[in-house]
Amino acid sequence: MARLARLVCVSTGVAVAIWLLPASVHIVDWTRDGPVRVALLAPLRNLWLSLAVAAIAVLAMGVRHRGETTTVSDTLINPLMLLWLWTIPYLPWLPDRAPVLLALAGPLRWGVAAFALCGCLWTAIASIGAPSRAFALPGRRTLLIVSFALYVTFGHRSADGVGPDGVEPHYLVVTQSLLRDHDLAIENNHTRGDYHEYYARDLRPDFMRRGLNEVIYSIHSPGLPALLVPAFAVAGYWGTVVMMCLFAALAAAAVFDLAEMLAGPAVAWTTWAAVCLTVPFVPYSWLIFPEMPGGLVVAWTALWLYAPLPVRARSWIWRGLALAILPWLHTKFVILLAAMVVALFLRVWRNPRAAVALVTPVVVSLGLWLYSFYRLYGAFDPQVPYGDFPKLYVLVANIPRGVLGLLFDQKFGLLVYAPIYVIAITGCWMILRRSDLRWFGLALLSTVVAFVASSARMYMWWGGSSAPARFLVPILPLLAPMIAVALYQIGTSARRAAALLLAVSLLVAVGGAAWPRRFMLFSPPHGRARLVEALQGASPLSFVLPTFTGEDTISELALLGPRAIAGFLAFVVGVLAARTRRRLTGFQFVCAPLLTFALVSAVAAGAPPKAGRRETVARGRSELIHAYDGARQRGFNYRRLETIAGRQLLDLGTLRASRAANELAGDPQRVGGPFSLPAGRYSARFWFTNETTRRGTVFVTVGDHLIIARNSEDVLMNPAALTFDLPVDAAIWAGVSDPALVQSLQQVEVVAESVVPRRERPDIDVHAIEPIEGRPGAYMIYGDEETYPEGGVFWTRGTHAGRVWVSTGGASTIVLTLHVGPVGGAVRVLVDGQDRSVTLGRDETRQIETPLPPGDRLVPVIVEAREQFRPSDHERSSTDRRWLGCQVRIGLR
Repeated sequence: MARLARLVCVSTGVAVAIWLLPASVHIVDWTRDGPVRVALLAPLRNLWLSLAVAAIAVLAMGVRHRGETTTVSDTLINPLMLLWLWTIPYLPWLPDRAPVLLALAGPLRWGVAAFALCGCLWTAIASIGAPSRAFALPGRRTLLIVSFALYVTFGHRSADGVGPDGVEPHYLVVTQSLLRDHDLAIENNHTRGDYHEYYARDLRPDFMRRGLNEVIYSIHSPGLPALLVPAFAVAGYWGTVVMMCLFAALAAAAVFDLAEMLAGPAVAWTTWAAVCLTVPFVPYSWLIFPEMPGGLVVAWTALWLYAPLPVRARSWIWRGLALAILPWLHTKFVILLAAMVVALFLRVWRNPRAAVALVTPVVVSLGLWLYSFYRLYGAFDPQVPYGDFPKLYVLVANIPRGVLGLLFDQKFGLLVYAPIYVIAITGCWMILRRSDLRWFGLALLSTVVAFVASSARMYMWWGGSSAPARFLVPILPLLAPMIAVALYQIGTSARRAAALLLAVSLLVAVGGAAWPRRFMLFSPPHGRARLVEALQGASPLSFVLPTFTGEDTISELALLGPRAIAGFLAFVVGVLAARTRRRLTGFQFVCAPLLTFALVSAVAAGAPPKAGRRETVARGRSELIHAYDGARQRGFNYRRLETIAGRQLLDLGTLRASRAANELAGDPQRVGGPFSLPAGRYSARFWFTNETTRRGTVFVTVGDHLIIARNSEDVLMNPAALTFDLPVDAAIWAGVSDPALVQSLQQVEVVAESVVPRRERPDIDVHAIEPIEGRPGAYMIYGDEETYPEGGVFWTRGTHAGRVWVSTGGASTIVLTLHVGPVGGAVRVLVDGQDRSVTLGRDETRQIETPLPPGDRLVPVIVEAREQFRPSDHERSSTDRRWLGCQVRIGLR
């Protein structure tokens, strides 16, 4: 009976999960009684069909297997019972009390399914047993090659898809100044626009005070640019990315070497994955920041602190030179330099020649470093380039907030993006308890504490526009030996829990780095984490996780309470599971504390603050109409426990921006929005202060102020209503003609009149929309980032294929005007699937006419040039360094 119950539970869980595949749930209102949920569900007949198939499967397994021979096969599918978690968001009561549980209906449900399948694989491998013969693990050379290859692959995707951003272009400008002008004065480099080789937008010099003779020097230290000069000279920006990847690969090799000395090759490979393949080592392995070169020096130093001491003084000279680079990379690295030189000196002081060889390059470097500030600014003060900034924003009072943020902030916290570092705490305790490692552990711990405290003094502890835990990157190699010792000494049960933490950390890193254009690892400092927003689904998850970039540290600290309670209970459950007499599989042991932590965290989190409720409702209404799939689905209102469809369902997706909720902007052009809408027909309603009529214009825009609807008469009723059509999914804005109307406007509503069912919408990732001149209601829709829109005309990006869709407005002919610039060559052209490719000479312009079938529809146009050029290479006066292919102008008649 127990076996039959398990089979029924697994099969019905799979059947219900299949039925829920197209389902979604949305919060469309939030009253005093709690959230109002609406679910979109597939017809019940689909559920009965799935359950019937499940019943047949149970009967088949019951007839086929008897007795003990079924134990292994039954156990293999037991992890699929986790699919019952998919049903939690659709229960009638619990999600209203714990709305964070609605995240299980979003992208996280695929994580549950993947975890269940991994459990099946884990169980299958465990049933086979360990191999009879152990195999030798690859060594350091293989690790170095693999690391470099991985970093270069992801770095190329980032460089090609995003390019340098944040402070990266400023380091490259200093590199160009060193290479071309042989100085650090950057004003002339910015005036010439040298940065246009790798950065399309305008870039102002980044400085806080001028140097002697009013010369502008960058606030960014020259050490990293000096290291990058050879790479930039050979291959430009791409060469510097490769150089950064090389630094990271060498640091990974040092991490591996130290872990292998401490715990053997198997633990060394695991430690490498835990440190060098997770955030924040990824993505700083290829981003142009000084943290990774600093981390390389720290990784070498940690290895030197444990490895056998070399006898020759020459070795110590090289070590001293490596350490001497640190202050030139960044002023904050002086703390690392002092701590590590003292630790190495204490280890080698019995050998005077070695001690002198170590200290001498460091002393000389520090002297030259301080003298450089005197030559540039007239003072022996490393803080002089920053003006009054250190006095105002680098304070001891900022340390608690900075430490909390570096560890727990939802956007930048180390433990949020790489929970595997939790076991470094256990490893540190184990190292300090061992007499043979105690001194080594004290050196590591004191360096970590000193550097974190020093970095956390800065008000902007997150480091500006950067990926998570930037300031912790240089000390990651100091945490690696702690992780290695923990993995080596902990028991089997704890290793399974560590394996889960490592899997989550790797998944976050890969998900954040694999699609760089989505910026999953780059969140706005004063907003919410993009990664959390992508995973939260209909839940208010991002509003119940703390962020310490603001001033209110106490209230954000209170949000850690539910996680602390859940963590403690998960630990208790894990201990009880490890000590229970009942035999648990490894997967079951991991599931017990994990589910405890997730469910307790969700229940204890409760409801978000008022602002979070409003944003959750607005997002829920927008996602409801985006999920609408016509007659293929039925809505269910959990508040009224009734089925809804058609007009009633679309009305629940009405989007609003009101003055009472402080949601209206002061900009008349974009007073309300953005409202994200699927393809369909909509009405925009503008409500004013009273019933009196007024004069003016109201309109709806999409893209860069493209007006798609406006009132035809100057007199505005209350409400003023506009009807408009969207051929594709897009974000729209509501606008008015003058500031006086802004003051009297009270609310903007967008009501869906009809929505194109989800399966019938064009699959277009809209990047921009522009009107087509001379044809009202006709638009160009840019579907990728391989084009440069220029107001009705666009250039293709180099030799990449640019794709646009044309909303024809009922035209019968589409006219393409092509121009290839000074290089000429073949151009591949596809119009609505018809091949209209041509070959053009230098600076030739040619028109191509293609007849269209009758009707207003979207016509795909693909243009790809075989040759490319940069305008700045052909015109001395041009500062345009973009790689261009073919210019395209689209006309309709």
